[in-house]
Amino acid sequence: MPAKSLQGRKPTIIDVAREAGVSVGTVSRVINNVGSVGTDLRERVLKVAGALRYLPDQAAQSMRTRTTRAVGVMVSDISNPLFSSTVSAAEDVLYRNGYNMILANSRDRVEMELDIIALFKRRRIDGMIITLSNESEPRVLSLLSALALPTVLLERESRIAIDQVSTDHYAGAFQAVRHLLDLKHRRIGLITVTRAAAPGRQRAKGYSEAHRAAGVPMDPFLTSFDGFLPDAGYQAAYRMLVNPNPPTALVVGANQLPGVIRAIRTLKITVPGQLSIIQIGDTDTAQLHQPPITAVRWEFQKVGAAAAELLISRLSEETLHQKHRTIVLPTELILRKSCAPPMPSPKNRKASSRGK
Repeated sequence: MPAKSLQGRKPTIIDVAREAGVSVGTVSRVINNVGSVGTDLRERVLKVAGALRYLPDQAAQSMRTRTTRAVGVMVSDISNPLFSSTVSAAEDVLYRNGYNMILANSRDRVEMELDIIALFKRRRIDGMIITLSNESEPRVLSLLSALALPTVLLERESRIAIDQVSTDHYAGAFQAVRHLLDLKHRRIGLITVTRAAAPGRQRAKGYSEAHRAAGVPMDPFLTSFDGFLPDAGYQAAYRMLVNPNPPTALVVGANQLPGVIRAIRTLKITVPGQLSIIQIGDTDTAQLHQPPITAVRWEFQKVGAAAAELLISRLSEETLHQKHRTIVLPTELILRKSCAPPMPSPKNRKASSRGK
């Protein structure tokens, strides 16, 4: 396959078609990953394109097809371990399907979300995978509706017609609290993200429903929904644990766990002797902590892959106008060494001693 005939000039799609013995249209379908092309023929075209070092003109492609083969992804903070694995899996699926990913962090600020979505619009991206700090924020919802751009909400819900991929946070929280109730804990704290986002609302519901099913009253003092704020885990845990009637167990979001651990160490509280802990979202922190922390697990990679696959499906002509879909992935409780029955309170220990 002699590239000598090009005489130093940049190869064109015509050169690829001639060397592969196919039409220019066939090369275009292979390069743009559209239409139906047989596997053998596709491989032959790609082999020729590689040998000639052919690179399609992205600007020209965009003008002809009105697509950029780019997807915008917006999350609150890519350093969040739950998002980093999810976004990485989404990128793998997008890349395999011929799309590049443009990533932005919103820091859970509405103004930044508006700016990022507007930037994606200017870049003429083909679609978006996004999270929102407040699912009811009218300015963001109005902008999304006006864009009419294929979009998948990640771990969020919305009243507008939009595709959604999320985790069953209700079931995860319910399982966690029920496990602690079965161990005879009666003062269980919940430290998680705001109820303005679906995970916060669903975890709150699972927490309350587990108490209700067990006939155990709840104390509002033992809940915190400030998880998006800096140092929220530490502040919430410290406030609860220095109380005269502290919790004997905590259910904690993954992003809040480091702060909770710092509060526990500051107060010299032992786990699980004085306090049992369950993390929502299984991360390296939970697994490497001593003792390892029981966790509500879901497969972050499956969430990201499902979001990317749903968006790619939406971008195809066949599904562009179909009804919007919601995908909810399951959770499971992974038991480790951070949970045990609560220690008797000083009052109960004295009563027990008198009865001997």
